[in-house]
Amino acid sequence: MTENIDIKPCEDNTAKEEYKFKVVIVGDSGVGKTNLVKRFITNTFYKDSKATVGVEFLSKSFTVNGKVFKLELWDTAGQERYKSITSAYFKGAKGALVVYDVTAKPTFDNVDKWCSELQTKGSKNINIIMVGNKTDLKENIVVTSDMGKNKAANLHIPIMETSALDASNVKEAFYLLIKEMYLSFINKDKDKANKEISRTESIDKGVSLDTEKPEKKTGCC
Repeated sequence: MTENIDIKPCEDNTAKEEYKFKVVIVGDSGVGKTNLVKRFITNTFYKDSKATVGVEFLSKSFTVNGKVFKLELWDTAGQERYKSITSAYFKGAKGALVVYDVTAKPTFDNVDKWCSELQTKGSKNINIIMVGNKTDLKENIVVTSDMGKNKAANLHIPIMETSALDASNVKEAFYLLIKEMYLSFINKDKDKANKEISRTESIDKGVSLDTEKPEKKTGCC
């Protein structure tokens, strides 16, 4: 049974976040990472967007089932020369979007490399969503939906196809990642609580509740 998760942008600017989700956006240069982030956060798109140098940071708060979560988005450069800089930001990330361009197969082939690096350098059990961007360029698509689904199935991660240009599935992709991270967070708390209960029960079983003092025996001589 899937847990019902209600996600809304936090309208109260004075609300203090209760939790933070660090998310990195990775993928080859030119796949549209920056425009995906800006479309999601500010609902804007820049056709002549320049390649990200190093890392850019944006954030936005959401209420998830009534709790305030701050989403910290780290938009990383895809160029090889920035790899040592960007990979340092993977540490502590609870989630990631691995973006490829559906019109450029080499960016799709490199998804495996990005996922492997995230799993090595990111948080344990990091939540990863595979994102095929630029679906608005229908006549130029070379990576089909089936190809994307097959790779996602092999990597055991969800997939979404998006267009930062026309905003198709952009919010849905980020919301899917928020849900995945939230469920991991909730399950972690449940596991922690269950371990604590189990520990308490184990201690209780080893403690005598008989408060009466034992009868003192006297020797015969």
